[in-house]
Amino acid sequence: MHQNHASPYAFPAPWSLRGEGAMLFYRLPEAFAREHGGIPENLASSFQGIVSCVMLVDYRNSPVGPYRELLFIPGLFGTERGRRFSITRIFVDSQESMEWGRRNWAIPKDMAEFHWKRTGPYADEVRINREEEPMLEASIKGMGPRFPISTALIPLRIHQELDGRVVETSPRGKGMGQWARVPHLRVLSDAFPDISSYRPFAALRVSGFQMTFPEGIVPTGS
Repeated sequence: MHQNHASPYAFPAPWSLRGEGAMLFYRLPEAFAREHGGIPENLASSFQGIVSCVMLVDYRNSPVGPYRELLFIPGLFGTERGRRFSITRIFVDSQESMEWGRRNWAIPKDMAEFHWKRTGPYADEVRINREEEPMLEASIKGMGPRFPISTALIPLRIHQELDGRVVETSPRGKGMGQWARVPHLRVLSDAFPDISSYRPFAALRVSGFQMTFPEGIVPTGS
């Protein structure tokens, strides 16, 4: 894991990334998302919920080098420009990714330590620690045929508010997906929402994906 010091290099947007990972989709009770989802106070009144998402990503290539990521999206939020997702909990194992994720897109990245083990062609075991304390364990196994997926079919629009800044961005991505099982998922810390007692209504394992994070946009009036 990278040491906790500011990077002497600049990594402005856009970013192009490649890797693989998993997406778990939930219909969480609104009360749970509000209490445990890390929703910023100034976004609480616009929270609509509908669908929550947990993502585990192994970026093999990025402007800051390889890194791993865990994130939580509690649901949709209503804005003046329409419904948007917002990332409220996110951990990475790269100081540069944390620093420039905050700078470029107001994404509230924090540091954690990832242990990621490939246990089969489309199977992974992941253990994540934060400040040397266990935070999350997960096993994910892709099943059946792979099929193309793309944000061209389901656009991803993100609204972020951090340290008084408002930034919106629309990442673009494509890759090969397959349905997945999650035989084991355990949350071991209050630092991440304990979704272990809920079952995802859909789980995807995505391989060979390419993603672009364009430059963020500051909405008019923000």
